[in-house]
Amino acid sequence: MVWCRRKLKIQWLLTVTSLGIWGFYVYNGAKHKESIEMDKVDHFTTESHQTRSHRKLGKFVTKSLAQLGKMDEINKHFLLLNYIPRSGAEILIFILQRVQGMNNFRHIRMKGPIKGELTKSEQEKLVYDFYDIRKSAAIPLSFDKNVHFINFTTFDRQLPTYINLIRDPVEKVMTRVTKNHVENNIAIRCLLREGNYCKIKMEMAIPYFCGYSPRCMEPNNAWALKTAIENVEKYYPVVGVLEELNATLHVMEKQIPYFFKGAKDIYQRKLYKMHRKRKTIAFPKQLRNKLERMLGNEWLFYNWVKERLLRQARNT
Repeated sequence: MVWCRRKLKIQWLLTVTSLGIWGFYVYNGAKHKESIEMDKVDHFTTESHQTRSHRKLGKFVTKSLAQLGKMDEINKHFLLLNYIPRSGAEILIFILQRVQGMNNFRHIRMKGPIKGELTKSEQEKLVYDFYDIRKSAAIPLSFDKNVHFINFTTFDRQLPTYINLIRDPVEKVMTRVTKNHVENNIAIRCLLREGNYCKIKMEMAIPYFCGYSPRCMEPNNAWALKTAIENVEKYYPVVGVLEELNATLHVMEKQIPYFFKGAKDIYQRKLYKMHRKRKTIAFPKQLRNKLERMLGNEWLFYNWVKERLLRQARNT
């Protein structure tokens, strides 16, 4: 009996001791875990406070390109037809208006007075007008506006995908003249005077691709021609030619399918017959030769664009 009591007492003491040890570790473990969790909370609270402080102090402004880092120079979902008057741009505008629904974009005609030259601040305002409209619309957009080439990156914005349409420069000048007044029209007499550019400046296409530098406006300026060609190569995936509309629409469908898918079909069904009915006026050979000489760089630019377009058509 005595031996049994001693055995039970020893077992009881061992149990109590074990429970005490287990309780010690449980307690300390819980404290350690609580300490870790508190550290996490403190860290999160501090981080949140810093973030809130940063947000509170920061300004809600559009980041510059330097802050944003490298991004595409040209925006593929922002199309701009900086059209040239009396060069057939209404055909492209008509097509864009017809295909916008099926191609899931919206076409916007930018109104406002046509102005020959824009200051730097006026260019900047126009760039921000485009971006304000794009921000509010929040969908791919195409625009048309009678405006010269503007490098949007000058104002920390992506360039649009530029497109345009040009026409034979001699034919374009002569559209101001009616058949019955070829010999007597004041504009014709003005043009036939040696070195007189009274009407030529109004008809130039090069400034629309060159920009707003004063040199861009000078007839037959070599720098303007070079700059226009460089800008076309860099920023215009397609420049169409009115006399080559089938090739123009073919290349646009291939190069810019998002905006021009279905363009050829619209043209064939809605515009082809009307376009084919255009009448051309026969002008004295003397006058045409004179205009070709006076429009020297315009003629060179037109032929360069035409060759580029036909090369694109062959390769697509």
